[in-house]
Amino acid sequence: MLLGPLDCEFSLASREIENREHQIREISDRFGISLRTIRFYEQLGLIKPRRTASRYRLYDLSDVARVAFIVSLRKYDLPVPEIAELLALRDDVGPEAARTALASRLEARHAGLCAEIERLEVLRDDLRLWIDDIAPSAPSA
Repeated sequence: MLLGPLDCEFSLASREIENREHQIREISDRFGISLRTIRFYEQLGLIKPRRTASRYRLYDLSDVARVAFIVSLRKYDLPVPEIAELLALRDDVGPEAARTALASRLEARHAGLCAEIERLEVLRDDLRLWIDDIAPSAPSA
């Protein structure tokens, strides 16, 4: 289920990870994001890894699911503050409210992408007309 992290049901990405704590490098490698990005998500309170006595971060499956959720939504250019709101809504109110809010945000993103595609298609067609108008014509045989 795509919305799994909202219910703490893990996405495919997190299901394939062993049920143990993971170090930051493993999370970085798994999701193709930088250590700095993971630390940024932690600073924002989006993930809350456990710290060892020597201050190493250890991420459980709940953290992994949250990272998978964040990375999934960033792929669609949802802003981090909106993702933070969705996670907070899930934590404070419950998964159903978060699911409803997520559906609304994804719908808005979809509409925005459709409008952008339409705009780009018009631009492409105009550009082709302009190119055809100014390109030297082939000599007649």
